[in-house]
Amino acid sequence: MSDLDSPIRGLRPILFGATAAALVFAFLGSFTSGTVRSTLAGLSVAIVIAVPLLRVVVVGGHWWRVGDRRFAAIAAALLAVVGSGALIALL
Repeated sequence: MSDLDSPIRGLRPILFGATAAALVFAFLGSFTSGTVRSTLAGLSVAIVIAVPLLRVVVVGGHWWRVGDRRFAAIAAALLAVVGSGALIALL
């Protein structure tokens, strides 16, 4: 197995924990009302949006460390596209 195919240590538990947290926040938000409901819904959505982007950062850093600059550049380009889209949406 090459370095590129090796699993990234610590990524799986983080992804599992984030998925569980989003599920718990969404579930609890279903049974509350008012500000608590809005806060829990916002946290759930924020996790669902942020986790894939953080995964791209981690995998891009992994690719950079093992020497595959092409894939690291693609990861950086993807983050730049998402970031510029978010910036345009805020304007």
